[in-house]
Amino acid sequence: MDYKKQLVKFRIDKIAELSVILFVVPFVIAAALNILLVKRPLLLTGKVYFDIMIMIAVYLVGLVCHEGLHALGAMLFAKKTPADISFGANLKQGMLYCHVKTPMKNASYQALLLLPVIVTGIIPLIISVVFGNIFLVVAFSLLTSGGAGDIIMFSSLLKHDKKQLILDHAQAPAYYLVYPENELPETFVEVTETQEEELLEEMKKPNQGSRNNMLKILAVMIFLVLAVAGIFVAALFMKLF
Repeated sequence: MDYKKQLVKFRIDKIAELSVILFVVPFVIAAALNILLVKRPLLLTGKVYFDIMIMIAVYLVGLVCHEGLHALGAMLFAKKTPADISFGANLKQGMLYCHVKTPMKNASYQALLLLPVIVTGIIPLIISVVFGNIFLVVAFSLLTSGGAGDIIMFSSLLKHDKKQLILDHAQAPAYYLVYPENELPETFVEVTETQEEELLEEMKKPNQGSRNNMLKILAVMIFLVLAVAGIFVAALFMKLF
């Protein structure tokens, strides 16, 4: 049976914007809980530079595990083999990626997108709040934010049938809706070579958000910094009285 593909792509600047928010919000909340309620010591080893080295190591290992979990998800949920999976890196965009070469059902694709965000981000972030310290909170907040593209792609898939065939894009935050040639929906727009070339050109450019997006991000960061400062002031006030 012959198949046709429709490209669905996502803007790098929007992913970058969400990534910042997904770092700042969890970090502010987790840091406040870690320091004020759980009252864990600020240093894990007693030495700032050792803690920083541990934080960087945890983050780098987490990045590799993130892509490995995409691959594991493809094998568990979509029944793919190692031959169906490849890995790569785009240094200009500052991203690693795992690519599944063959189509899979929408439900399977959704599961493999979210698996790394939950396992390397959300769950260890919660654990680090209770048993870790602020440096681990930073590391796992960063790893949570690294799932911004996965979360955006996941949310876009919710409007499609769970049995819809999806083909992962090899090098970009994008995927294809795959249809049998005799079952094309009315809204179908077949991907063109021009679209493919333009997308690949976008991925060769350095990752830079627009001025408006950066202003939005700055506003959110200022608000959250003021919020956590308010928590500390409130805690201090309660101790005094």
